[in-house]
Amino acid sequence: MDNKKLRSTGFIFAAVFIGGFLINLVSDIGKHGFIWSTTNPYQLAQLAICAVFIVSALVRPLYILQPIVFLVFSPVSIIQSTRNIYGLGFFIMGILLLERTGFYAKHRLPKLLLSLIYLLAIEIVGVVRSGKSPIEASAPTFFIVAFGVFLWFLYKDRLVVILKEPKPKLSLAEKGLSTAERAFIGQTLAGKSQKEISIDFELSESTVRNTLARAYKKLDVEDRVGLAVLGERFEINAD
Repeated sequence: MDNKKLRSTGFIFAAVFIGGFLINLVSDIGKHGFIWSTTNPYQLAQLAICAVFIVSALVRPLYILQPIVFLVFSPVSIIQSTRNIYGLGFFIMGILLLERTGFYAKHRLPKLLLSLIYLLAIEIVGVVRSGKSPIEASAPTFFIVAFGVFLWFLYKDRLVVILKEPKPKLSLAEKGLSTAERAFIGQTLAGKSQKEISIDFELSESTVRNTLARAYKKLDVEDRVGLAVLGERFEINAD
């Protein structure tokens, strides 16, 4: 979870919604008076959302409220009008914020599929409620699906990498490896032999060999082959 950026986005979105409140206030106060302009449901909703973003920025466990706000508002906008781009924009911001919170770190593909099903379900409800002909009302949904298929074929290789679930991280420091052990493990993972490591660090091969043996024991592997297998299973942090 990127705490610093989520804290910043909380304050940024709070500023955006308070800005919207003030713009509407200036626009409506001459027509409807101060009380109505500050207490109508739309204005109160903007203030409430602003408060939610401020709280989410200040309280770390509540960062998740940021994507929830956008994912809740996306169906409201889409159902009102299937041609409304605001709803799709809210949905995209919600998904990006979910990614930032680490929601997609595990079981990424199923969660992304559920997110798309959620969007399509909203679109279908909007089509049913619109009262228009099925072909006319479902046009936005069709183009969303078509655009998604287009992106898949255009960026398939990159999307496969994005959809691939990341490896769990393994910290060598937390495993109790010394600075030298971590350095030698990092060099070994990079493909260097004990002789090459000894030359680089100006040490004897026996020193490198003994240091690696201690590191292997702490990592519960037998040799560099076992280390390579460990590297396939985990993202190893040698720092």
